[in-house]
Formats: sequence, C-alpha cells, structure tokens
Amino acid sequence: MRKGSARRRVLILGGGFAGLAAARALRSGRHDVTLVDRRPWFEFLPNIHELLSGVKTPELLRLPLERTIERAGHRFVRDTVVELDCDRRRIVTRRRRAGIGYEVLIVALGGVDATRGVPGVVDHAMPFKSVAQCDRIGKRLDRLARRRKAARVVIVGGGLEGVEALGEILRRHRGSGIRVTLVEARDRLLPEAPAALDAHVRELCAPYPIAFELRSSVRRVGPKSVVLHDGRCLPSDLTIWTGGPAPPALLAECGLAPAGAWAPVEATLQSESHPEIFVVGDAAELPTPLSKQGYHALDMGACAARNAERLLAGRSLASFRPSGKPTLVSFGDLSCFLVTERGVLAGPLLAIGKEAVFELVMTQLDAGPLWRRLQGEALRAERAARTLLWPNARSLEALCRSRRIGVLGVGSAGDSSTGGP
Repeated sequence: MRKGSARRRVLILGGGFAGLAAARALRSGRHDVTLVDRRPWFEFLPNIHELLSGVKTPELLRLPLERTIERAGHRFVRDTVVELDCDRRRIVTRRRRAGIGYEVLIVALGGVDATRGVPGVVDHAMPFKSVAQCDRIGKRLDRLARRRKAARVVIVGGGLEGVEALGEILRRHRGSGIRVTLVEARDRLLPEAPAALDAHVRELCAPYPIAFELRSSVRRVGPKSVVLHDGRCLPSDLTIWTGGPAPPALLAECGLAPAGAWAPVEATLQSESHPEIFVVGDAAELPTPLSKQGYHALDMGACAARNAERLLAGRSLASFRPSGKPTLVSFGDLSCFLVTERGVLAGPLLAIGKEAVFELVMTQLDAGPLWRRLQGEALRAERAARTLLWPNARSLEALCRSRRIGVLGVGSAGDSSTGGP
C-alpha cells in the first residue's frame, strides 16, 4: 500500500453493532470512509423481544444510519451488496454497477435467518431477527389474544431469543387464551447457561398454559401446524422461529469462508486469506469461538478500526481480546437473569440493569446533535418508566417479588447446583 498524506479508502459493509462501532472509531480527517447497508436504520437487536409485549416500539430501537454516519464525518450508501471481488478490492451493489473500491475493507454483515433446511419455515413461520419482524409478531399476538377461542403459539428454539420471546408473551398475554409450546432440540433451555436456569424458567411457567417439548426437532412447518421429528403434530396459529443466525452467502461467494460457514479470521480480525480485509461481529469465526453478542460486536468493530489505521500506516496490529461481560436475559416481568462464568443471579429488579445497558449504548451510538440525543433519552426513559417500572409499583405482589434476587447456579454451563431465588 502506498504511503502519503492522502485520505485512504476504508469501506465498511454492514451498519449493525460492529459496523457502526468501526465507523465511529475511524478518523474522518485521515480516512475516506464509506459504510454500505441495505437498511436505513441501525437496530438495537438485544431488546427486540420487548416488541412482542409493547414495552418497546420500533422507533425506540432504531437510529438513522445516514445521520449517524454523516455526523461521524463519513459517507453512508443505502444499497445491497451483490458482489465482492477481493482480488480487485471492489464491491458491486445493486444500484452501483460500476462498484466501490477500497484499500481496507471491514466486513460486518451479521447473519441471516437460519431455516435449517426445514420445509415450510420461509412460508409459514415468523422469523425473529429484526425490529420489523418482531413488531409484526407483536401485532399478530394482539390479534390472537382478542379472539374468543384459545390460540396456539409455537416457539421454535429454546435459546436466548426463544426464552425472551416467551417471557414477553407472558408479560402481555398471560391472562388471555393464548397457549404456548416451546420446542427445543437439546435437552434443556438456555444450554449455554448453568442447568439450574432451565429448571427455574420452567418453574416460573408452571402456573400458565405453557408446554415444553425438549429433545424435539422440527420436521416441517405448515400454515396451522408444526410437525415434530417423531411425527407428532402441534396445532399452531402462530409459529415463531428463533433458529439462530446463519452465515450470509456472500462470505462464501467471495472466498472469505467455506460454503455455509462463518469467515475464519486471525486474532487481529484479519481474514485468513486477505489481510486487507477485517471480518467482525457475527460474520467472524475467531480462533477461539465467541458467543454472538452485541457487546462483542461493538468491541470487534472498534478493534478492527484501530487495526485498519495501523495497517494503512504500516504499523503492527493488535490482537482482539474479548471482554468478559456478563449476559442479562430478561423473562418478561416475571424475572431477569444475570449469567456470568461463576453462576446466575435471578430477580425482576435486574431488568433495570438490562434497561440501563440499552439506554447507555443507544446514547453512545446516537451521533445526533445534543438536543436530539436528549430528546431520544427522554423518550426512552419515559417509555421504560411507564411500561417496566410503573406496572410493578402498582402491584404489591410484583413489588415484593422484584426485591428478591437469588442465586440459581454456581459454575459453568451444565452445573446443576441450585440456590433459592
């Protein structure tokens, strides 16, 4: 790469946590930075489950990418990438057939909906991966709750997304005629957490019309049913698919990853095959596997930006070192779980911590003028007080419950030790 004072071309693909963090960390006076995303919004995905209950609305979970990127001194292009030519260092988009060149590329494409090849998922299930998708699910649940006859809902997936979706359904609809069945292929819920959490979630669900089908995979999804691998048929007026993310096809098409796999990267987040390309967020497969969490994506984006600047300046690069942040898992208004390497704390009061993380990160990422950031903070805080805090304050039972925080498990995933909540 040439040296000199001219601004160097850095291209970022994707405006999620990793891409936005990279853009904000790159200095505009030194680099010519362009971020490309087909969507006009950054979306705060860790809280999209709250759209099912109305605790959040779409506008609270979104930031306009064009405003945010331009305020950082960079250029935003709303378009879809259709080709990445790593050898020529150029991308082609749907509207720009001439392409966009780069000297350094940061790939932050995230993942796509994983259908696992199950017939009927695309046509009959509702995916759980974006603000728009979860907003549609919330509206559909409201319509089902207004029906005179009981409605059947099937949630496929008992990981983080499936459990948080179930919690929000219970928050808003546990007094209605909605009956929920959660299907999980593994032998317990939230298998990455201590085993005690699985038992506690099911205990919280015991008073309600909730059924669990563990060690059960889905063979087919129909318009009104979910067929399990053993042939049993579950009636379903609404099937929510939380099958997790799958690698976008572009990673394999351009040679950054094997077919159907995430892109392998070095400890510096550089592609194993193209050192001028950094892959971050969900799209990256690190030498030591890392959970696909928003806070990891933020850290990876910032690290890739720093390493891109070092690469362009001819300096040595730094290895990415993930921080050991705990995970907060909400379960509607019934409880919230703080999952760490040492164990799990549980109690509704912990939901305040999850909301605080949301408020802090959204404020940090919002690049609008001060008055607009303050306006956004006030809107989010007012909504949180009205939908999260005030309902508990009005209920003596809920208020007493919210003051209790207990230890559920100690040790790594699979440890079955328990304590009283």
